[in-house]
Amino acid sequence: MNVLAASVRPEWKGSATGHARIGDFRFRTNLHKEAVFVWIKEPRRLTDRIDFLGTHELCFYLIRGQDAVIVGGGMSHATPALRSQLDEMRIDPATVKYAVVTHSHFDHCGAVPFFREQFPGIQIIGTAAARDALAKPKVADYNAKMNDKAAFDLGVADSCLRVSDCTTGLSIDTVVSDGESIDLGQDVEVQFYEVPGHSRCCVATYVPMYKALFPTDTTPHPVNEWTNLSFPSAQYSFPLYVESLRRLNAFEVDILGLDHHGAFTGEQAQEFLKMGLQRTLEFQQRVETRYQELQDLDAVAWEIAHEGLQMVKLPFITEDLMFIITRAMLKSVLGIA
Repeated sequence: MNVLAASVRPEWKGSATGHARIGDFRFRTNLHKEAVFVWIKEPRRLTDRIDFLGTHELCFYLIRGQDAVIVGGGMSHATPALRSQLDEMRIDPATVKYAVVTHSHFDHCGAVPFFREQFPGIQIIGTAAARDALAKPKVADYNAKMNDKAAFDLGVADSCLRVSDCTTGLSIDTVVSDGESIDLGQDVEVQFYEVPGHSRCCVATYVPMYKALFPTDTTPHPVNEWTNLSFPSAQYSFPLYVESLRRLNAFEVDILGLDHHGAFTGEQAQEFLKMGLQRTLEFQQRVETRYQELQDLDAVAWEIAHEGLQMVKLPFITEDLMFIITRAMLKSVLGIA
């Protein structure tokens, strides 16, 4: 496996009671051992070296050895919260060497210009497919437009970088292939696995020391209860999505950090992946049955998109966008060219 360089560890300042604060959130440093929380919806410390940052909707994970990596590229409107959290943690910017763009969609790369500003010299990691996608001006411009619109609509544009002014900053600096890793020092290895399906360029991140898996959008998300899952999002290739999700189910997982809607710990982390695969296969059966009944792709797509939009609960996903995503996925499920 390829090993990238590593050096100085950031210092974490917590209280004598074993608690510390990230922004407005109070957390324990040993949650992974206590397994107190099943579905961790808001940013907090997950282990002594892994922190969930950002927001419930847009999740980032800081993994620390001597050096540090941020998993997740998020959106620009999450960066005010991210900045506050990093300031509270007193992270030395020089120690954050890497950030992982888990795939090239607009809601997974919009914070990259902020990373470049905050952490001079940071290397943005992604797959070759992500590099190629983000190098296309049309893709970069669309991603920037969607980020800037979301920041404006949510009333935080004045607190964020305008992504349209720095589209070249969305690029991938370091390409990782399946099975490659980086060494953060202090025995913290971070591994990367290609998991296409949601997009062509999806990459999952795994930290063996903590059995911590970050699957990007290669699993349905939780809705209201942790056992209530959204529909899968497999618009690039449904068969590859299923294959990738089966692969992720083979990992030993004590921590599951999602790109949207938080993280799971303990037995629930592994169980959630199993439920995700079951939900995906049930969805396939539903689509096939409903299409046989209606024989109208658009009608089925609108029906499922409307239902799916109520589950997703992401303010930047519109009804029209959900229809486009759903229709592409249904074509893949049904084998329609």
